[in-house]
Amino acid sequence: MLKLRTALCILGAVGATFATSAALADETNPDIVHRQAIYTTISGHMGALRSALLLNNEKTQGQLAAHAEGIVESFKRMGDAYPPGTDRGITKASPEIWKQPDKFREAGRNAFASANNLLEVVQMDGSRREILAAYRDLGASCKACHDDFRLR
Repeated sequence: MLKLRTALCILGAVGATFATSAALADETNPDIVHRQAIYTTISGHMGALRSALLLNNEKTQGQLAAHAEGIVESFKRMGDAYPPGTDRGITKASPEIWKQPDKFREAGRNAFASANNLLEVVQMDGSRREILAAYRDLGASCKACHDDFRLR
C-alpha cells in the first residue's frame, strides 16, 4: 500500500510539473519557481481530496491520508519562499505580502494549522462529516490568504 501511495504522489508531482512548466518557463528566479511548484502540488492534493470527498469518488477514498499528508509536507517545504526581490517576476504574489509580513505569516500559520487538522481528522478515522469540515476549513484558510495576498 505504501508503494502505491508513493507511486501516486510521484505521478501527481510529475503531472503537476508538466502542467505548470509552460507557465514557469519564462521565470528565472528560483525562489518564485520553487514556491509556485509547492503551491501547485498543494493544489493537486486539494483537487484529489475534492474528487474523493465532494464528488464521492469511491476509488480514491483510501487515499485521503496520503493527500492530506502531501499538503502538510508541502507546506513544510515552503522555506523562505518570499525573500526580498521575489515581488517582481512572473508571480501573482501581492505587494501586500512585503508590506504586511506579520499578517501574511499569520495567514500562513492558519493554513498550516488547518492542513495539520485535516491530516489528524483523517488519520483518526473521522466521520465523513468531520473530514469534510476539516477540508472546507483548509479551503477557507487558503482562500483567506488568496483574498488578501494574491493578485488576480
